[in-house]
Amino acid sequence: MNKIINFDENILKNNFLIYFLKSLEELKNNERIVIWLSGWNSLKIFYEELKNNFWDIEKNLRNKIYFCFLDERVVDFEDDDSNYKLCKNLFLDYLVEKWVIKKEQILLPDLSLSNYELDYFDKVKKIDIWLFWVWEDWHTCSLFPNHKLLDDNSYSYLKISDSPKLPKNRITISKSMLEDIKYAFVFFIWESKQEALNNFLDKNVSYKNCPVKLILNCENVNLIVKK
Repeated sequence: MNKIINFDENILKNNFLIYFLKSLEELKNNERIVIWLSGWNSLKIFYEELKNNFWDIEKNLRNKIYFCFLDERVVDFEDDDSNYKLCKNLFLDYLVEKWVIKKEQILLPDLSLSNYELDYFDKVKKIDIWLFWVWEDWHTCSLFPNHKLLDDNSYSYLKISDSPKLPKNRITISKSMLEDIKYAFVFFIWESKQEALNNFLDKNVSYKNCPVKLILNCENVNLIVKK
């Protein structure tokens, strides 16, 4: 596990970019490279770093990149609860407007369908890189502590209709699909995440109680900490 720990914001985001670009380079022979985004304002400085440097990625590699979402709330994409809306406003719209990527490189679930989780799995069967912000309750995606979805061993996207956090209806990835991701970037930003970080690193804490620990089963984990 790589650890990027620094108090200086500029150093932290520059180091993130170095590791991120290295991950892209190692995936350059893939037919496509799927990057899983987390919708939260605390990742703003890192999304801005991607926004400001995406044009410098070699064109053939850039054309292989597709963005999808860690999980999504079952709301209109213009709703403030939408993860997509946040990422769209922070940097995706800019990349499309500047012709850095095409709109088709942003993969969204069709929430108008009854089986929207199956539809999304058809679009996103494999994820290569994910960027994840950690919450104080240690959930990851919409896999919450001691939730029944943690017992689901399918390789798929899943519906959740009883989320402990509103809105209750969401789409999330299964733990088997999550653990198959090659490059994980997990962000513990702010002092309020210290307890979550301690549990993440504590070998005696089960993933059932701290689902974010599932990330440790990914092949390459980059831990990014700002106190």
